[in-house]
Amino acid sequence: MEKTFLRADWEHLVMANYRVEASVLEPYLPKGVELDYFNGSAYVSLVGFMFKKTSLFHIPIPFFGSFEEINLRFYVQ
Repeated sequence: MEKTFLRADWEHLVMANYRVEASVLEPYLPKGVELDYFNGSAYVSLVGFMFKKTSLFHIPIPFFGSFEEINLRFYVQ
């Protein structure tokens, strides 16, 4: 049996990307990584979606199987 920790369907996905000054993100960089640039600019993404049919180790989660998720992320290498 596959040992997948978390499984869920992502539905109604929306992703908004924003160019930001690197100096805004630099204080939040973990040690050992640097910003990843696209065409010379740093970006943050706001990602919203519905988690559906969520399970841990193939066990459905009662009352929490479907919920909204919002991520704010930036990109490193």
